[in-house]
Amino acid sequence: MIGRRGLMAGAATLVGGAPAIVRLGILQFGTVQWVADVIRRHDLDTRHGFSLRGTLLANTDAGRISLMAGASDVILSDWPFVTAQRAAGSKLCFAGFSSASGGVVTAQDSPIRDLADLAGRKLGVAGGPADKSWLVVRAAGKARDGVDLAASARCVYGAPPLLGAKLRQGELDAVLTYWNFVAMLQADGFRQAVSVADCVNALGVSSRISMVGFVFHQDWADANRAAIDGFLAAVGDAERKLAGSRAEWDAVRPLMRADNDALFGRLRDGFVAGMSRADAAEQARGAARLLVVLRRTGGAAATGGVETLPPGVFWPDTDGTG
Repeated sequence: MIGRRGLMAGAATLVGGAPAIVRLGILQFGTVQWVADVIRRHDLDTRHGFSLRGTLLANTDAGRISLMAGASDVILSDWPFVTAQRAAGSKLCFAGFSSASGGVVTAQDSPIRDLADLAGRKLGVAGGPADKSWLVVRAAGKARDGVDLAASARCVYGAPPLLGAKLRQGELDAVLTYWNFVAMLQADGFRQAVSVADCVNALGVSSRISMVGFVFHQDWADANRAAIDGFLAAVGDAERKLAGSRAEWDAVRPLMRADNDALFGRLRDGFVAGMSRADAAEQARGAARLLVVLRRTGGAAATGGVETLPPGVFWPDTDGTG
């Protein structure tokens, strides 16, 4: 995946003048793979004083295990995981990667236009009853429309591909799913009725905050400050290349599993939209508010028992702000 430099393990240290190695855990079909490809092809890691190495991961849980076991230096995960781990004594940090969010998708001719319209409908929910997007949508339904979807809708929980298939077959009235699966359904002619971003806004939180970002141990980052800041700077450079060049997207298209132009365009546009994200200070403010919402909606289990946001969750921006 990281191509000519291969996959190798090693701590992010500077040895004999060689650049520091940053081991990035990469899901085989995850969007961070697209960014890693741009970094590799343009030698952005070398330019920013480190050497990127990729560790292939089977799923999100494997990434967390890899990080906690010291097999990866950086993975992609969500800030509630970091919050729970930090409150438990593991000093993890989070740097935002994408503000892209999913939404409720339904058929073009469906009468579903808002959350209140889901009452009595069969709704597929990706990720299960404790999924953070689902808790946000539930909270917005209560705050904006006075409806508790967990009680008023007929909820079916499952994996995004399975729920998408059931929606296509007409077995579900709507599906709440992640942004890339929203793109797949839209490419097949379905429409998004409500976005998670709209629900976040309805709760008084900026939709620019990232639920998903780069996660790493603070002790490692403090010992390798130039490497982690160089890595985050390289990610920013790669994103700007993707935002400004169709040729870059043509180069990463083989990694996107986009077998038609409609899906390719949806995935590209969704990814670029997610590049607009909050700085570390705004992220912390929004996360503190959402933590309250998640706990109130999903109980202590939704936040790992954490009541307030611990200090140090969000890594300062590379320009020193946040």
